[in-house]
Amino acid sequence: MPPIEVLDSKTIERLGKQHGFLLMRHEAELAKDPTSDGTGSSRSNLMAVQHTIEQMYGTSVARDVANLGLVVLNWNHRCVQN
Repeated sequence: MPPIEVLDSKTIERLGKQHGFLLMRHEAELAKDPTSDGTGSSRSNLMAVQHTIEQMYGTSVARDVANLGLVVLNWNHRCVQN
């Protein structure tokens, strides 16, 4: 596990894309059925990844990754609408 000083922007970007993918999966499951096992599972996966990133890299990196994940999610929404 690299110290936070070694964590580069490419790693944060990769983690952000993965986080965005999990957000998209959760949103899709939520739209189908908010009470389904799939929705609960996707929410659990998302929370686990967020927690793992925070434990490994710290709160500031976890915040950056979450923000990038939202950017990916918003970009995906714009692509689908057009």
